[in-house]
Amino acid sequence: MFAHVEACRDSNQPQKIYCKQYSIAYSTFQYWAKKYREASSEHEATEFTPGFIPVKVEPDPEMNQVTIANQLHFLFPNGIQVMCPESVHPDVLKTLLNP
Repeated sequence: MFAHVEACRDSNQPQKIYCKQYSIAYSTFQYWAKKYREASSEHEATEFTPGFIPVKVEPDPEMNQVTIANQLHFLFPNGIQVMCPESVHPDVLKTLLNP
């Protein structure tokens, strides 16, 4: 069934036309396509391996150098910013940076 879903996708034909051409009930094909999407999303989820992520360290041009020298500033991709003193306890950083 997945071979048909992939073949239909690769053919660039509308699904209904593909189903007619291969004598497949459209509702059956929709079921196969749903299962294909579910299997694909499960496969992508299992490929994720937790671990270290790269961190880009650069000075913030909007902050003065005195503030930067005394604080750690984390800017996350979702826009959340965390600022803490340079002397923050490592356990606090661990809590802040781990989801």
